Amino acid sequence: MKNIGVILARLQPIHNGHLALIRKASQENDEVHVFIGSADKFNERNPIPINMRHDLAMHAIVEAGIKNCSIHWLDDLSDESDNSHDWGFYLYSKIVTEIQQSNFTIYYSDGFEIITSWFPGFILRNNISLSLLARNATEEGISATMVRKYIVDNNPKLQEVVPNVIYNNREGIK
Repeated sequence: MKNIGVILARLQPIHNGHLALIRKASQENDEVHVFIGSADKFNERNPIPINMRHDLAMHAIVEAGIKNCSIHWLDDLSDESDNSHDWGFYLYSKIVTEIQQSNFTIYYSDGFEIITSWFPGFILRNNISLSLLARNATEEGISATMVRKYIVDNNPKLQEVVPNVIYNNREGIK
């Protein structure tokens, strides 16, 4: 059985915090699978279309020299606030279908309580390991919301918190 790391993120857009998480997972696993969430959403909270998020993420991952990583699209089951076991079963089945095994580690930077609320205890005990990389421990707590604001405001700090592909495409993202 392979060691597989899984990351779920909206990548609105990908930033250095995401890359730190992907890099950590890449170093600790045979394969890393990034699931771009809210693939079916295009709204104020999700202003970058899924095909652009996918392409930018692929370029950023290649640019970072990460080789054992693949990207998948993940539609929401209902809405983004759904933290129910229904969401957890949906997410688990999507991951297992893509990676073709039932055990994996989820890498995340949000609150522990959010991720653990998605899955019933028996799945967490038997199939899923969790690895937290505290958001404030990387890139000074950078978030995609902050990155989007930097892009809109032409903030010079943008170049410090995003991969080159995002900085170089900031006008198109805007």
